[in-house]
Amino acid sequence: EPVTDQQIKQAAKTGAPAENFLLQAGSFRNPADADNLKARLALLGVEAGVEPIDLPEKGTWYRVRVGPYTRIDEINRVRQTLAQNGIEASLVKIKDSGSN
Repeated sequence: EPVTDQQIKQAAKTGAPAENFLLQAGSFRNPADADNLKARLALLGVEAGVEPIDLPEKGTWYRVRVGPYTRIDEINRVRQTLAQNGIEASLVKIKDSGSN
């Protein structure tokens, strides 16, 4: 579930826990491209994972994700590191699989 910067700022103001978030650094059709970004992140000291996802009518894509994180300051620190290295990451809220 994508999250806006506004939602993060609001959570920071209220002092609420950040719940669980991932930073998505990229999404690729080619798994080698995803692995290359994962390696680039590792050189920056950021541990990432590659998650294949099947999208209807688009086939399999490979998401490069960092996290999970629960603290706003930690999310902002990692996002800043990525941005300084030309990597724009999207914040994604992890859905709570326990609530149905």
